[in-house]
Amino acid sequence: MEEMFQAAMLFWLPVALMPLGFWISNASRYPNMGKLLTITGLSLVLLSPWTVPSSPSSAVGHLLGFIIGPSILVTFGLFKIAYSGNVPVGRLPRFDKIVGIILFLVGLTWISLMHWWKFTPVHSTGLVNVYWLIFYPTFLLSLSIITATLGFAMLVLGDDRKKESSYLFSLSAISVLFILTSMNYDSLNIESFQFREFVWLALADLVGISLGAGLAILTFAGVVFVYEKSLPEVASIDPPTKEEIHHASQIIHNNLRGEEE
Repeated sequence: MEEMFQAAMLFWLPVALMPLGFWISNASRYPNMGKLLTITGLSLVLLSPWTVPSSPSSAVGHLLGFIIGPSILVTFGLFKIAYSGNVPVGRLPRFDKIVGIILFLVGLTWISLMHWWKFTPVHSTGLVNVYWLIFYPTFLLSLSIITATLGFAMLVLGDDRKKESSYLFSLSAISVLFILTSMNYDSLNIESFQFREFVWLALADLVGISLGAGLAILTFAGVVFVYEKSLPEVASIDPPTKEEIHHASQIIHNNLRGEEE
């Protein structure tokens, strides 16, 4: 009972503070308080392997401590690549495109070294963090899909974005290469057959999420369509009379030319 209380106070309560703080910082008069709550919640979650080491939930904080750095690098890298080209608003300098590619590759290499080398998220018991086994293949698959989708969107919808789209297609191919390599060669802590199992599970999760999101959007659109169809037609009004037209023209005349003194 005591362990459950500690987990609730030192892990689940900080988890709840993060979205609450984000909401307060964006939808209230006290944005600094919201930011403080978010940072406090995130810090306590990251400290959960030490504050509640006996709780299975602390594995989440353990994983976040490992992946937060490279994930930020990958995200900023994609942002700089996307907004350093021919965009009408918020365009970044062209040099930022090179910086973005470097940040992306450094972040991806960092995460891959966690799979291949000695940086794998391993608990003090010597067991690999089970959430890492789920995160790494899901991350690579999502990254390959996102970069390919962005590249295709820039190519079809963008204006003079061929160079940026080619970069994104290349980054997608690199992500796929990392997946295939991990599926066929063992790492220090994870065997290839085990990784393959989690790849198929991650692919199933992504397909399920995509189908669920698509069905949710279609359902929402269908509800709106049926509701609008059920509304009565707007009644037409009678055309203006000659007196109304004369009155309106007189107002327009006075506002355009001004009243004579």
